[in-house]
Amino acid sequence: MKKKNQSLEKYEELDYPFIVMPFHDEGFIGYRAFLLDIPAVESLGKTPEEALSDLDEVKKEWISFALAKGIAIPEPDTNIQNVMRCSGRVTLRISKTLHRQAVEKAHINGISLNAYLNEVIQRGMAASANY
Repeated sequence: MKKKNQSLEKYEELDYPFIVMPFHDEGFIGYRAFLLDIPAVESLGKTPEEALSDLDEVKKEWISFALAKGIAIPEPDTNIQNVMRCSGRVTLRISKTLHRQAVEKAHINGISLNAYLNEVIQRGMAASANY
């Protein structure tokens, strides 16, 4: 039992990269915090601080569970390129109708479908920044 507690303490002391972001779902308006290396560890709060505070407790509970079940616990990856895993490439399935509409809009604007979709995503992200 002492060995498990020592392992739990070891993992609790590790700094895992995390993200806190606005979250809106089914009437809840607040923030979602989650660990990038352990996606199962996430929490919600009315404020970013509340979400982060709860995240520590969820992390502790998940690590205890993983140790008890023999589940491998990943070490934190602090290399931002590895953490974000952003290659610039996205594979997305959309309806044939939406695909056709996007191709038509790109053609009308005299740009490639890729360039058009980049612009649409950028505009959408800018509009949702105030969410």
